[in-house]
Amino acid sequence: MTEEKMFFENEVFSKEDYEFTFKKDEELIEDILKNKKCGKVLDLGCGEAGTSLALADKGFEITCVDISKTAIENVKKEAKRRGIKINALIKDLETFEIEEDYDVIICTGVFHFLPKKIIFKLIKEIKDHTKENGLNVFEVFLEGDPSQEEDSVGYYFKKGELKKIYSSWKILDYEEYEEYDEDEKQINKLAFLMAKK
Repeated sequence: MTEEKMFFENEVFSKEDYEFTFKKDEELIEDILKNKKCGKVLDLGCGEAGTSLALADKGFEITCVDISKTAIENVKKEAKRRGIKINALIKDLETFEIEEDYDVIICTGVFHFLPKKIIFKLIKEIKDHTKENGLNVFEVFLEGDPSQEEDSVGYYFKKGELKKIYSSWKILDYEEYEEYDEDEKQINKLAFLMAKK
């Protein structure tokens, strides 16, 4: 499992020819800003943290967490270059504990690296540490995704499962879709959720 979790560190971010671009999700930023003009954001499994850096540019207080030392070092350097303050931590989500309450918690493209038991514990913790009217944003891989192998320890969600987990919250956006991955040359099966407490 450690090998899977360290995939981006070992196979992507630490490669000499890899260039950090801090690509941001403009649509997601727009959707967050419709609901929140400021506040505290927690980005779990942040990777290059492009979206969070953009939110920090707009005055949000950001905490980024990733298992990749290379990613976190680069995020810190980029924040310094932009003259923004960001709290960036090297942590494993299997053992990380959320200690504060946040206005927005983002977790995209991470859960398929973690076992089911850990994920459901983490989702409970995320919900508990979201402030009233706060947002949770997830993108998860669905069962049947090409990256899912018979011995995959990481969890792949069933159709509609994530929406059901958030049925007591106001669901602002939920969609299941397929997206072509240029690097892996495969069509991924995904679900996106944005919900308000």
